[in-house]
Amino acid sequence: MTLHYLRYYFISITLLFSPYSLAVNVLNQDGKNLDFYGTIIARRFTSNNIKDDGDRSYLYFGLIGKHDLTHNWQTYAHWEYTVSASDASRNATRLAFLGVDNPYWGSLDIGRNWGVLYDVTSITDRSPLFREMSYNYIDNFMRGRALNLVTWRKNLSVFQQTVKLAMQYQFKSNNGNRALRQQNGNGIGTSLSWFFTPKLSALFAASSSETTFSQQQNAGYKKNIRTLAEGLKYQSKKLYLATVFTQSNDAINPQPRSNNTNAFSYEALAKYMLTDKLQPSIGYTHLTQTIAGQRTRVLNYEEIGFSYYFNKNMQIFLDYKFNNVRNSSTRIDCADKLDTGISYHW
Repeated sequence: MTLHYLRYYFISITLLFSPYSLAVNVLNQDGKNLDFYGTIIARRFTSNNIKDDGDRSYLYFGLIGKHDLTHNWQTYAHWEYTVSASDASRNATRLAFLGVDNPYWGSLDIGRNWGVLYDVTSITDRSPLFREMSYNYIDNFMRGRALNLVTWRKNLSVFQQTVKLAMQYQFKSNNGNRALRQQNGNGIGTSLSWFFTPKLSALFAASSSETTFSQQQNAGYKKNIRTLAEGLKYQSKKLYLATVFTQSNDAINPQPRSNNTNAFSYEALAKYMLTDKLQPSIGYTHLTQTIAGQRTRVLNYEEIGFSYYFNKNMQIFLDYKFNNVRNSSTRIDCADKLDTGISYHW
């Protein structure tokens, strides 16, 4: 057994039999509160695609601080960082934002945060592992985590039903040293979540972002990226169902000179607590866009997964991806994948 495998299984066994749970609350006094949280995931990919075969273990952790300014006003800060066990280039700050909150006016924060479109696409981002997803790319306009975001959120009551409203603005980034797909101009977005019942909700989000001159000249982007996302979610104690549809006037998964036509995606996810410990899940992801002048299925796969919860902090999981894509392009992954692992949350 190689050192690579030994490290993987040593981490798993250590987590499994650890009798201690890390402290969560670091400070709670005089209107000040500081929480420390994190997740350790020891996992391994098995695939015919060499770049995806191997250890994918990682850790992410963060701090959430809150300070009561007055009876109704509170300031808060959120920072999160990720560390890869096998690729140091993946180590990065995930979130870093600061804001104020008022029960009547809502919350307003600025910094590195989730793009407002993730309010919708996050509902299918809950499978045991294969979160390639069709949509949630990092630093790709307002689709995943991104820089320079100003976000306002407010909970409303409309016809005695809960409505969550968000509006977001993204400032143009300092794009000089960033990859083309990670550049952005000024953008604006909004999301709306309507809870018909405590279990059933519909979600909508839309954004419009300017592209940079480099993106237009070197990667075929249009001057503006307009994106729409719609979702439907049902969640009870045992059953979780979610579906998402997205469309954009530009490519969602950027390829050189393929960013001037529409892209469509849809995702579905179902999870069920079979027992108080075992949760099977099944999902489907599909993304279609134009590459080299042809409509191409960039993502098209089913996945079946199983999670076993030892307690609220720890689980083991197995997830298999059945890839339906059959394409000769080296830029499109056509391989099936198996993922196994264990995770610990605090």
